[in-house]
Amino acid sequence: MMLYKKIDHLKVILTRFFFIPFFFLYIACSDSEKVVAVSNSTVVAEVNGSNITVNRLRDEIQLLMKQFRVTNKNALTEEEQLILKTKALNQIIRNRLLIMEATSSGISLTRDEYEIAFVEAKSGYEGDSFREFLKNEGISSKLWQSRLKNNLLINKFINTRFKIKRSDDETRARAYYKDHKEIFEIGQMVHAFHIMVASEGQSNVVRNAIKSQKKTFSELARIYSLAPEASTGGDLGFIEIEQMPEEFGPIFELKKNQVSEVIKTPYGYHVFKVVDVRAPRQLTFSESKKNIFEQFARDEQSSDFSKWLMKLKNNSNIKINENVLSEVNL
Repeated sequence: MMLYKKIDHLKVILTRFFFIPFFFLYIACSDSEKVVAVSNSTVVAEVNGSNITVNRLRDEIQLLMKQFRVTNKNALTEEEQLILKTKALNQIIRNRLLIMEATSSGISLTRDEYEIAFVEAKSGYEGDSFREFLKNEGISSKLWQSRLKNNLLINKFINTRFKIKRSDDETRARAYYKDHKEIFEIGQMVHAFHIMVASEGQSNVVRNAIKSQKKTFSELARIYSLAPEASTGGDLGFIEIEQMPEEFGPIFELKKNQVSEVIKTPYGYHVFKVVDVRAPRQLTFSESKKNIFEQFARDEQSSDFSKWLMKLKNNSNIKINENVLSEVNL
């Protein structure tokens, strides 16, 4: 069931995306398309004369499969595979257009901007854990760095071209709060401490040390944990269940001062201790007002950007080789 929930989510995203005609065009023609030989260097699309190869498309598909937790590609139907391929191709085309626009507008990424973002992105990993993360995700360091640079440049272009205009219409904000109160509910929160280690053997050592009670959880976090909060004794502060990866769901079942079993993820082996629990509650308008104003501003920016992007797409020379797309394997 989880697989199909993820695919349904992909369908929703696809129907909202501005390249939707490509999807329907492909379906309409797929029965009559002839089989073609496809290699990594085969061109699947062109954007204003810039080629997109099958190899580049496959990289994007793999990232989407990770994002939507599609672990068994053989379980996907032909329609689901087409959704993934189309979404991936649309994403590449979108980014290619935006990078071209940024370049033509004279907007570029400085070395300092990249290095600051690079250090910040890696700051949550200790030792070889970042390299292990890339390995587990099936992403090369070169591809990860390229994506980081492109995303930074695109964000810089959007924020420069479409500046956010803050709203202060309190009457509108109150009406929005009244109609969307469910958005401004805080779910169950726990104040948790965290220890992350690299191997199952180390996790057993940590678990036994916790049981012995010779050292506190915070002391053990400072000694063993590879997580960035190790220096503060593993203190994560208060966290809400919606903010956490689903693998960490069991920690919200813990009572005050309980310690979790070892939880394995692609990043390592984790142990949590809950020291306080807060029940769900409704935020007041005063607590929500700032976020509402920010949402209004983001919505306006998004609307302006979407209209502009549609015009950009219509004025661009985009060619899709549907024969190749149909033959690309996941």
